Amino acid sequence: MDSGKQTIKEYCNRQFYEALESKARFKIFVGGSRSGKTIGLVQYILYLITTTPTPLTISIVRATLPSLKRSVLRDFIQVSQKLGIYDRGVFNKTENIFKFNKHKVEFFSLDDAQKIKGSKRDICYFCEIDECGYDEFNQIIMRTTNHILCCFNPSEPVHFIYDIMDDKDMPGGVDVFHSTYKDNHFLEPSVVQQIESMKIRNPDLWRVYGEGQRAMISNKQIFNNWQFVSRDEFPEFDDMYLACDFGYTIDPCCILEFAKIKDKIYVHELLYKTGMTNGDIAKFIKENNLQDRIIYCDSAEPKSIEELRRWGLTAKPAIKGPGSISAGISLLKEYQVILSKESKNAINEYYSYSWDELKDGTLINKPKPNQADHFCDSLRYGVYSRYKNRTEFYVI
Repeated sequence: MDSGKQTIKEYCNRQFYEALESKARFKIFVGGSRSGKTIGLVQYILYLITTTPTPLTISIVRATLPSLKRSVLRDFIQVSQKLGIYDRGVFNKTENIFKFNKHKVEFFSLDDAQKIKGSKRDICYFCEIDECGYDEFNQIIMRTTNHILCCFNPSEPVHFIYDIMDDKDMPGGVDVFHSTYKDNHFLEPSVVQQIESMKIRNPDLWRVYGEGQRAMISNKQIFNNWQFVSRDEFPEFDDMYLACDFGYTIDPCCILEFAKIKDKIYVHELLYKTGMTNGDIAKFIKENNLQDRIIYCDSAEPKSIEELRRWGLTAKPAIKGPGSISAGISLLKEYQVILSKESKNAINEYYSYSWDELKDGTLINKPKPNQADHFCDSLRYGVYSRYKNRTEFYVI
């Protein structure tokens, strides 16, 4: 196994060494986008199963199975293949379990109740711990005998993981490691350039995804009390509706689904993509079996709305008119908005959607122009058109 050790170490970023040297029970890796957190911890786990003589059971967890497969499971397979480890083990694609010698690495999602309350493990790695609720976290760590690994972007200003990071009396100890994209020596220059462009385009996002700093609630931020839960945690609805903000070349087309129960609005991002024709939009909706739902669209695009109707969709123009933007924002503030954690573009807009201001810094009661607002506009179209008296504003 000496050659395996050498190969892994030569290939690693700093997170690998930090995990290896830390003796704490809780090893928490927080930082900006593309800082190498997930890859570094995958490398650490591969190092353990190639060098530890005692059999290990290691669990790798994320909120949902699709997100797990698209991220940490994919990275695990790619890195293990590159290191020549994958072909020396056995991967059960049905159970999502990789066995290497006497070691077992299992992958499961937080919606798998049997796994959460199942057998014990030696090590657990929570990928994107900010997607995890405290109850699930507590159930899993009670059944983990040795180390707890966590990684995340600090995109939420409030989460239980911050309390653990600050708890100096946590049994077994806590080590916190901070990183940014500058710590990832394998990033392509184009990716670095894209990340650094946030400095000017959106300082709030730059703080979180560039510098890896904890998100802050700003006075400029229009919405500041939304809650984030997994889409799987939404209740059952009698009816759900769609809302759409059209886009094509530069601006993305945004489609979301929403529903209201009492004083709560539940929202999930379905599409956030450029280059979508009206035919593409209709195809997407039908392929996802959403064609029976009413879809509220930007009324400034009557031609697009008519084309969606000709594709067989119940497309309706959103209620707009003088003062409708402020009225729509005010209406949303009357509800507790529950946004799915899977709605990454929507979450970015939530933190960046801000009031305009004068040169002296005085805030103005209207959204800042030319900001990313495709999701927020869609939500405003849908909620205002569905739940507010239609006679208050005329359609334009």
